[in-house]
Amino acid sequence: MKKNIKKIIPAIIITSMLATTAVFASNVSENSVIINPVSTEIKVEQVSNKETEQKDVVKQEKITFNLIQEGENLLLPVRDVFERLGFEIKYEAGPKIITLTKGAQYVTFSTTEDAYTFARMAPQKLGQAPIVKDGNTYVPVTLLTDIMQMEGVTIEGTTLTITTETTENVETTIESNLPKIEQIIIKEVNKENNTITVEDPKKGEVVINTKDLKIEFTTDLKQLSVGQAVEVEYGDIMTASLPPMNTPKSLKVVQKYNAVEVLEVSDTDEKGYTRILVKDEQMGEVVLIVSKETKMDNIKDLKDIKKGDILKVAMSDAMTMSLPPQTAAKELSIMSLDKEEGDQTIKEEKDLEVSKVEIVSVDKENSRIVVKDEKLGEVILNISDDVEIVYDYDGAKEGTAHAWNWMKEGQKLGVVYSPIMTKSLPPINNPIKITVLK
Repeated sequence: MKKNIKKIIPAIIITSMLATTAVFASNVSENSVIINPVSTEIKVEQVSNKETEQKDVVKQEKITFNLIQEGENLLLPVRDVFERLGFEIKYEAGPKIITLTKGAQYVTFSTTEDAYTFARMAPQKLGQAPIVKDGNTYVPVTLLTDIMQMEGVTIEGTTLTITTETTENVETTIESNLPKIEQIIIKEVNKENNTITVEDPKKGEVVINTKDLKIEFTTDLKQLSVGQAVEVEYGDIMTASLPPMNTPKSLKVVQKYNAVEVLEVSDTDEKGYTRILVKDEQMGEVVLIVSKETKMDNIKDLKDIKKGDILKVAMSDAMTMSLPPQTAAKELSIMSLDKEEGDQTIKEEKDLEVSKVEIVSVDKENSRIVVKDEKLGEVILNISDDVEIVYDYDGAKEGTAHAWNWMKEGQKLGVVYSPIMTKSLPPINNPIKITVLK
């Protein structure tokens, strides 16, 4: 678990992320010629995730491309580089606009102007308009380094090297501690067959026919893509195939919500931005940028958000390529304490009931302890500065800092749980009060 947010992008990038996203173009040029990379080098190493005791395989790939010189500018081949990085390339012949998209990342520019746009920030000049040579479109390499702020880019002479890392989990022994938010999520988009495959919490995997279907978009991104949340009114006929197929009566793209765990909260800067480092089940660590445009439901003061809290967040469609990635928080709330949210288990208490527990293990680095509760079994307790800690014997010092002196295996405690308990194994709780028993 990282202790510091590694990289903060320039204010202009952050400002752009707080705006809505653009509509993408739809036609791909058929005249481009692909230039093969000069070389590809792949390194694989094993790393151990101490928190989950899972092992990940980190693949580091170095891809090398030839650049061309145009005056004082070095230019890269658009199709060759961006297809290799996993971007989708679209070309609108009328306005001569190229759009590069990969998930929430996108870049647009005209082939006739020195103006390049990342997300929805104002177009920036790079000192060179795109050029077409031998059927290939070339743009300044500073599109990667200056505008997109891409990491792992090195340039030597006329050689561009991009180092990328991907992590594959090779062990799934521990369940996620994060609650689930029930939404239908797009898993695959098949434009050739006019279908999408969705994961429905109730029906499982379903293939949906989108041919001649009028789709309603309520989000900034006006095209179907993997990871979007949708609302579906299924048609009357569902095939008996695996997965089943259906032609729906209606399909609406809606805001996707993620349940995330808070790892670190920064102070609000002079521009009014607060950065929250969170852990997402799918994306890993992500920096949420909270501004005055962020809609907050049950949060009066950002100082109320503490390490270990579970947040419900609507993220912007735009996300940086930094490590960890950064995105604007469009909506933010602490998971509700008075109703059930997905797999989240809510515990309602009229009185502050004290549960007697015994410490099983101590994780001082992550400010957590595992206790054994007679009724609940093992429970993970997050020990923050907000926990009221008292001592049931004379001469003891109060306070969280001193608390680590008594946190050892076998110590008896009296615990007042907070009203929210995740349904992970073991469950996680941010206790209200802990009494250290003699």
